Parts: sequence; C-alpha cells; structure tokens
Amino acid sequence: MNIKGKYLIIISGPSGVGKSSITKQLLLNCKNLDFSISFTTREKRPSETNNDHYSFVSKKEFENLINQNAFLEYEEVHGNYYGTPIKPIEDSIKFNHSVLLDIDVKGAYSVINTNHFDCISFFIRPPSIDTLRERLLNRGDMTSDEIENRTIEAKNEIIKSTYFDHLIVNDSFDECYQDIEKILLGI
Repeated sequence: MNIKGKYLIIISGPSGVGKSSITKQLLLNCKNLDFSISFTTREKRPSETNNDHYSFVSKKEFENLINQNAFLEYEEVHGNYYGTPIKPIEDSIKFNHSVLLDIDVKGAYSVINTNHFDCISFFIRPPSIDTLRERLLNRGDMTSDEIENRTIEAKNEIIKSTYFDHLIVNDSFDECYQDIEKILLGI
C-alpha cells in the first residue's frame, strides 16, 4: 500500500488499546510510511529495545532537547516525559513519505493544533473500560494501582476523542486495522 501525499498519521488512544499493534501492521504494509520514534524518560520494558519504539533518555537529556527546540510536541505523562522529535519528520517529508506517530492523547492534540504539517488523526477506543482494564492486566507490566490510574485516565481521554478526524473502536484487531487502511487508501 502507498499513501498519497505527505501526512503525519496520528494513532492515539488510551494505554492498552492496541496502538502499537496497529502501527506495526501499518509499517509492514505501507511502503512510503516512516515511523516517528518518540523520546521518553520512562523505564524501558523488557520487550523493548532502545531506538526501536522509543529513544530512552535521562530527564536531563530530555530537558536539554526541550531547550534546543528539538520537539514538535512533548508532554509529561504518568510522571515521565514523552516527545516527538521534529527533525526526522522533516527529513521524511522531504523524501515524499508520510510519518506515523503513535502518541498519547495530549501529544496528539498538540500536534493536531499546530499548523506545521498535514495530519490525519485516529483515536483508537476500547469497546469498554472493562475490556481495557483486562488488556492492561494481561500485559503484565503494571501494578494494580498503575492499571487503575490508566483506566481513570482512559475515561478522560475518551472524552477528547472528538478532536480527532476518525474514531475507531478496537473490538477486533482485524476490523480496526481494515477500517484504518481503507481511510488511508482513500486520501
């Protein structure tokens, strides 16, 4: 699949909704789509490698990047910094590629409201809060308090879904992905 144009394609939604799985599938199927690797100060999970999904940096390094205006957007989420570096996006756009961003709702809102790039935004929603809680529990990488905090945050994030171009419920991964692919093929 090729995406027409040079877009920032934003995949956002609550933790545990399936954003990473969707982005992996899009990157496998799209020839002219690059992934924006976010910077973060959070601890690396056992399944992650540096510069794969995130560039893991110290708080001091992150703050130096803020001072250098290196981010399109950055936020503090769950006690850690997350930021989208602008230079790799500019480089991809120069090569007529679109760029895929898998970012939290606050960060997505910031990007949507800048006039730097043409954006297509997707809010991925769980079929229910109970389903989301179960998915977070099954990941096995959070305490029960963290799961409860993420569940509360998800309720607030779902309210903000109206700011996005497209709302997709991830009840079935295949159907969710196909909906996103149809929209991207139609642009």
